[in-house]
Amino acid sequence: MGIINDIKNDAVKTGSKVQSSESAKLEGILNKMFYLDKNIDEETKFVKQVMTRGSDTTERIGLHASAIIVSDKQFCVRQQVLSLLYKQLQGEQLPVSLMRIFAEGNAIHEKWQRLFIRAGYAKAKTLDYTRFDDDFKISYTPDVVCKIPEFYDGAMVVEIKSVNPFQFKKMASHPSGHKQLQWYMYLCQKAKGVLNTKSNDYKKGFVLCDDKGAQEFKTFVYDYEPETVAPFIERCESIQYYYNVFKEEHKMVPRHKECDSSTCKMAEKCPMRDACYNIGMGRVKI
Repeated sequence: MGIINDIKNDAVKTGSKVQSSESAKLEGILNKMFYLDKNIDEETKFVKQVMTRGSDTTERIGLHASAIIVSDKQFCVRQQVLSLLYKQLQGEQLPVSLMRIFAEGNAIHEKWQRLFIRAGYAKAKTLDYTRFDDDFKISYTPDVVCKIPEFYDGAMVVEIKSVNPFQFKKMASHPSGHKQLQWYMYLCQKAKGVLNTKSNDYKKGFVLCDDKGAQEFKTFVYDYEPETVAPFIERCESIQYYYNVFKEEHKMVPRHKECDSSTCKMAEKCPMRDACYNIGMGRVKI
C-alpha cells in the first residue's frame, strides 16, 4: 500500500494519470464514441426533453436528492422541510458568475449524453430524466443511466462533472461526485426493487470528469457502497420526521446553528431563505 500511495501522490504532483484497470478499459470504450455518427432522431428527442422538462414550467420545487449529500456544515433540515411546503428561489440569489459556470457545465453534460445515445448505451428517457421516490418525497435526476455490455453486465449510473484545468491535473477522485453517484445508485436500486438482491443493476457506476480546457477526461469507477449511503438515508428519515411534526403539531424545526439572519452568508445562498425568514416573496405554498 505504501508504494501505491507514493505513486498516486507523485502523479497528483506531476499531473500524470494513474488509472485502475477498470478505468483504463472504460476510457478506451468511451473514446470510441467520438467516431460515431449522430443519432438525429434520438438526440433530437433528448434535446427536446431537456428543453421542455416540467412542461409549461421549469420551476424547481420540493426536495431534491442533491441537497442531501452536502457537508454537515451546509446541511439544514429546516431548509429541506420548507422545500416540501413552500416555493423556493430559482437561482436569483446566486451571482451571475456562478450562473455562467452552470451554463458551461450544462453544455458539457449534453455533449456526453448525446454521445451515450450515439453508442446505443442510453436512450433519451434514461438521460437527465427526473425520477421521484415516494417514501422520501424526493426527486432525483441522474445524468446518465446506461448499459455498456462490453464493460458491465447491468445498468449503471453515470455522474458527469466539468472540472477546471488546474483541478483536473491534480485530481485523483471527485468527492462530491462520488457521494452523488452512490446516492443515485441507491435510489435507482430502490426504485427497481433490487436492493439486497443478486441483480447487477445499479451495483456499479462511474464519475466522468471532463477537463473544460484541454478536453481530456477521467473516469472513476465505483461499486455500490451501502456505508456511504447510510447517512443520507438517516437525513431523509429526519426530514420526514420533522415534516410530519410540522403537519401534525405546526412546529417547525429550528434553523441551522450557523444561520442567524436573513443576510448571513448561509442564508444568502439558501433557496428557502424567503420562506424561512418570511421576507421577499414570503411563504407561498406549493
